[in-house]
Amino acid sequence: MEKDKASAVKSLCAGTGAGVICGLLGAGGGAVLVPLLRDWVKLDAKKAMATSVFCVAPLCAVSAVIYAVRGNLPWADAWPYALGGLTGGLIAGFLFGKTAPDWLRRSFGALLLLGAARTFINWQTSLQWDGFWPSSAAGAGTGVLSGFGLGGGTLLLIWMTAFGGLEQHAAQGCNLLYFPLCAAGSMPGHIRNKQVAWREAGYTVAAGIPAALLGAYLAARLDGAPLRTGFGVLTALIGLREVFFRKQKPLEQK
Repeated sequence: MEKDKASAVKSLCAGTGAGVICGLLGAGGGAVLVPLLRDWVKLDAKKAMATSVFCVAPLCAVSAVIYAVRGNLPWADAWPYALGGLTGGLIAGFLFGKTAPDWLRRSFGALLLLGAARTFINWQTSLQWDGFWPSSAAGAGTGVLSGFGLGGGTLLLIWMTAFGGLEQHAAQGCNLLYFPLCAAGSMPGHIRNKQVAWREAGYTVAAGIPAALLGAYLAARLDGAPLRTGFGVLTALIGLREVFFRKQKPLEQK
């Protein structure tokens, strides 16, 4: 009983942190949630990733509503990415059960490092690939990673701001719409393979939704640069730990 209570409290805290980051930055909820579910709540690696996909989707959805109301969700630009994300998510749901956990962990860390680099490096370029097919292809490619719970949304933000011609807030709005469709594509596979920890997911979502709404509300009122810098440092540390330092320990599945 005490163990169940502790797991519930940890899941609530994890959902709060992921929700605030998701709403505030338009991405990155999974970067925090996967390590917390795996190392703190004590889910095994694959179950933590699949559960994170399930949990982050509604957090993105409610944040997208706030972004849309404030005019930071350009629908014409967003829907090709979302359609590609749905396709990528379907592929991820099919492949996830066949992929080695250690490869997933190291890939997760590498993408966190790439996302952290984006915080400190200007990725602007004169090349513009912002038509329907380039956007759909980018959404599909990152959608596979997002459906795995590997932080593909962070990579997609790099694409949208560097090649897609979108400013930061608009890219965040597109990303928030893209992820729920990606999750919708991957979740049937995760559910079929019994990779979602439903009890922990329920607590995480319950705390994460109001936190995401708060984060999205604050996004238009706070200077995002210091927040993104701090988050970049955090994700860099997590990424380095995932790639180079963490030893995989067998955990009892829940």
